[in-house]
Amino acid sequence: MAEPREDRRVRRTHRMLKQGLAELMQEKDFKDITVKDITDRVDINRGTFYMHYTGIYDLLERLENETLLDFQQMLDAYRASGNLQNLHGLLTSITDYIAANAEICRSLFQNRASTDFTTKFQQLIRESGTDLIHTGYPAATDEALGCFFSFVTYGMIGLIKRWLDTGMRMEKQALVLRSERLIAGAAGSLLPI
Repeated sequence: MAEPREDRRVRRTHRMLKQGLAELMQEKDFKDITVKDITDRVDINRGTFYMHYTGIYDLLERLENETLLDFQQMLDAYRASGNLQNLHGLLTSITDYIAANAEICRSLFQNRASTDFTTKFQQLIRESGTDLIHTGYPAATDEALGCFFSFVTYGMIGLIKRWLDTGMRMEKQALVLRSERLIAGAAGSLLPI
């Protein structure tokens, strides 16, 4: 039997609470945010909050996991496309997603509560990308792959943070092209063919 679809009101409540948390994370340290702060921000009572989440760490963890799942789905779609030599479509999808979810992405990539999100993001890229890289660079050793993915993921996170910090003034396509160059340059320099 199929799982029942989540009620539209529940989806709206979840979206509002996550957005409220993201906004507050831009204003103060995560450790200083309370459930009352979040519920006041989105005009929902605390009882409603606790119907959906056990606390703010639960809300943050679910927000992180849902965002990572969205990135995973983009990587899976790229893999299924069969056009594995061209990163442009994948990077465009990622950039579009970040632009559409700027407040949440800014909060997650800059979260000082823990480094779990960036660590999980890096792990996702490495796990999803290792077999893709082996296709183009079959002689790449684990050491070379480790260097490559460290450089690329930290570089990409840095580019994303800078883009968000500057109000996304750089055109999305310019960011995509810079990202492609960063990845191609790293691959050419760090990975043996």
